[in-house]
Amino acid sequence: MYSESTERQSALGSFTYMGIGPNGQVQILTSLSWYHLPSPFSNCCKLGCESHKTECLTLWMKPVPKPRETQADRWKKRPSVLRYRFLRDVIRNVMEHYSFVPSYELGLIFYMQMPKWSKVKQGRMIGSPHMKRPDLDNLEKATVDALFQDAEDAVVHRKMAMKKWSSKPHIEIWNL
Repeated sequence: MYSESTERQSALGSFTYMGIGPNGQVQILTSLSWYHLPSPFSNCCKLGCESHKTECLTLWMKPVPKPRETQADRWKKRPSVLRYRFLRDVIRNVMEHYSFVPSYELGLIFYMQMPKWSKVKQGRMIGSPHMKRPDLDNLEKATVDALFQDAEDAVVHRKMAMKKWSSKPHIEIWNL
């Protein structure tokens, strides 16, 4: 179940996903944007070239790693599995809403929430590499599995990803 925000009338803009998460009802702000500037993954140096037209899907939610699921997870309700399934549902509903088609070359940026540090340390750490758990490969697996149904994710031939510290956790999915 999801609803459309009042400012969302075209293919671009913001969209509020409303669903039931592991801890009850949740609202998640999402957006789809086109950028004519280089993406964080771009190697091209000409600012006006057509290759710089990149699409970015942003989900304002905490990045979730893919858990190791067992047969018992079909009926058990482990919190890690519920969080992963919720992320998958959000991504698939948002993709359907925006008619977002992921390319076979993806850029993923995971912005991880900072702990309760001093304001000085937070200011220093924003945008710097996140080198703690969860592992980057598990974050990638969860997101790519949600983007592609079944075994379609085997067609992804180039994927770049990074984790960064942020004051607000979110995920950026770039079509390269």
